[in-house]
Amino acid sequence: VALFTLLTGAGLTNLKIDTSFNTLIPSDEPERLVYQRVMNQFGSDNKTIVYVKDAALWSREKLSHLDDLVRGLKLIPAVNRVDSVFNLRTIEGSRDESGGEPVINTRPVLDGIPRNEMESEQARARAIGNPLYLGNLFSKDGSVTAIIITVEDKEDRENFSVEIYGELEAVLSKHEGHFERLFQVGPPRINAELRESLTDDFKLLGPLSALVLVASIMFFMRNSLAAAIPVLTSGLAIIWTFGMMGWTGVPLNILSAMIPSLIIVIGSTEDTHMISAFFRGLVGNGSSRRERQQVAIDYMAKHTGLPMVLTIVTTALGFGSNLFGDILLIYHFAIASTLAIIFNGIVTVLVVPPLLEQFGKPGKGENGDNHLGNTLPDKIIKTFRISQDKFPIYTLLFTFVLCGFFTYQASNLYVTNDPLSYFPDDRPLIQETKQIHEDLAGIKVFFVALESEKDKAFLEPENLRKLSQIQDFMAKQGVFDSTISVADHLKYVNAEFHGGLASSSLPPTRQLVSQYLLFFHRSELETYVSHDYRSANIVVRHNLGDSHTLNKYVSELKDAVAQISGQDIQTMVVGENLLVNHAAEKLMISQVKALSLLLLLIFVIMSIMFTSFRGGAIAMIPSIIPIVLMFGIMGFLGIPLNPVSYTHLTLPTNRE
Repeated sequence: VALFTLLTGAGLTNLKIDTSFNTLIPSDEPERLVYQRVMNQFGSDNKTIVYVKDAALWSREKLSHLDDLVRGLKLIPAVNRVDSVFNLRTIEGSRDESGGEPVINTRPVLDGIPRNEMESEQARARAIGNPLYLGNLFSKDGSVTAIIITVEDKEDRENFSVEIYGELEAVLSKHEGHFERLFQVGPPRINAELRESLTDDFKLLGPLSALVLVASIMFFMRNSLAAAIPVLTSGLAIIWTFGMMGWTGVPLNILSAMIPSLIIVIGSTEDTHMISAFFRGLVGNGSSRRERQQVAIDYMAKHTGLPMVLTIVTTALGFGSNLFGDILLIYHFAIASTLAIIFNGIVTVLVVPPLLEQFGKPGKGENGDNHLGNTLPDKIIKTFRISQDKFPIYTLLFTFVLCGFFTYQASNLYVTNDPLSYFPDDRPLIQETKQIHEDLAGIKVFFVALESEKDKAFLEPENLRKLSQIQDFMAKQGVFDSTISVADHLKYVNAEFHGGLASSSLPPTRQLVSQYLLFFHRSELETYVSHDYRSANIVVRHNLGDSHTLNKYVSELKDAVAQISGQDIQTMVVGENLLVNHAAEKLMISQVKALSLLLLLIFVIMSIMFTSFRGGAIAMIPSIIPIVLMFGIMGFLGIPLNPVSYTHLTLPTNRE
């Protein structure tokens, strides 16, 4: 044991932490390649938003600090692009007094730092007067602006998210005192805080579980050896598990943080049963201390051997059944947790008997139960037996009604896979995400891409109207914060040419479309239309976190997009957050497959052990009832099924 502990312990230095969103997306997801193709064409949908708020934002002093901030962000090597008030342009139309042809002027929102209050107010008016920026980059009152940062991991660094978050935060911290509010929200921060939460949970849950375990055993058994042994075996199993994960390259993820608690709580049951049987066999047997201990060891092996082996096997099968999940996050957890249960069983078999033989003391008196101090547990069990002995029919009837009620409540169960759902609502990250949603638009982005085989198809007004109709449909859905396409750019120019009455209309001819597009730099359009105008893109921002709700609206949107676009145009609704949320639907399918196989295996094992199919069926009842109750309670309380709860639903099947 010591040798294997040293060998596996050496692997702890190789243990990696993985909190990336890719682990939440099934490896066989067919839309992954489509998503990558759209991202290569229109740019990444993973952007960090720097939120800046100040009542005097447009003053010379604040804009100077904002300029320094933007320059500092651009100096970060991994930053590929920074969109801010300093590289935005606006288009303004005017007519001379004779009512001749309109004159169109295009100019930066900010042409250098304003020299006086009048220039500041004019810049503010230009910014919030541009419909392309309002609600996306500026709040309605102009007191909030957003800096949109696009980063690129050219070297494919393992800790890229954490490193870039730290670099961005270092720049922001230098300017934090110059504004009322300044913070960043984006994938790097979410990944970094997931990693931080994982580390904090890892440090807290293991020791806390051990403390609760020791206190419980001391309270019930009142024996220091009985309390120390589970801690020792659990500690060894934890080293073996995480060391082997380091050697095999299985990363530590947001689910693996609970493995120490699982080992301590689940693994301690075998230890306590063995210890309890040892002390029962120790009392009143043999003459010498050595003989009494040997008799107690034999008694322990006889009375706990088969149940312990079955418990280890079925528990390992329970966690191993999660290998059927298509989500890499769950797959890695399944490997780690299965190893943990097997290792804990091996450690228990190898370590507990010699420890008891060396340090187990003879009991005082002839009654082993009194020696163990089991009076309180006995009273608890006797209390439960009152209903079994006196009202068995009513007990079964009550259980049946309870299962029926919670089976009905399980119909309310829904699935979610949103990374932000792992954080509590009072966490600053969640509160600041909501703040951006309220003042600007949600931080979550996806694309609605349309592609035609015809060259310069999206210079045609007919196809541009299709983009507008899709955006109108999304507006009617009422759940997305903002949508922007090349059609919005053309409407903006058209309104400046012809006045407010034309604010919602597109130019009627292809020639006008081509002319209007000349008012924009290519960098302003590359996110919305391809260079050959065969493809167009609608950028959608939202704040929906519930996968069930988002998937429903996205499904409606896909149908509408296909219908509006027609057969000649290929449509794609893609985004990393859509891939993550779409994976939630596979959670339920994977859960049904895993539970079905697990129940079948346990039924076979129990039937073989009892040499009776009836015995196997009866043994399954205590396993099925908790599953029904867990699903029902989750549906009743509105607790969603996510990867964390998914991995726990197999637990009731393997402890009975």
